[in-house]
Amino acid sequence: MKSMKRILLIDSDAVTGELTKKFLKNFNYNVDLVTTGKMALDLINQSHYDLVLSDTEVNGLGGFDVLKIMRKCFIDVPFAFFTVNDDVSTGIEAESLGAVKVISKRTDYINLPHILDNYFYRSHNMVA
Repeated sequence: MKSMKRILLIDSDAVTGELTKKFLKNFNYNVDLVTTGKMALDLINQSHYDLVLSDTEVNGLGGFDVLKIMRKCFIDVPFAFFTVNDDVSTGIEAESLGAVKVISKRTDYINLPHILDNYFYRSHNMVA
């Protein structure tokens, strides 16, 4: 059995966030949900997370802002975007900031647990 991974989900749409949280819980993920970038940064400073999963469009500080602040403060937590803004420019900006993945809410939602499983399996089994 896999160890329970802890994810911080940032989504300003509380309904989508709660549905995603419950969905991932069914696949043995422990998910904390916040609706603002500031709340996310507060939690990141208080707790350990295996991954931050953020929408690009978030109230106040957006997902890109949160990632930039994390990197400037040397907070080394893997960061992925889970967004409807899944175009090429989003992918390029995400990659340039060190995001590990851009996952489309439109086309990949149903596969999200499997995408995360695959990411964690690969990151755990990488040869140093």
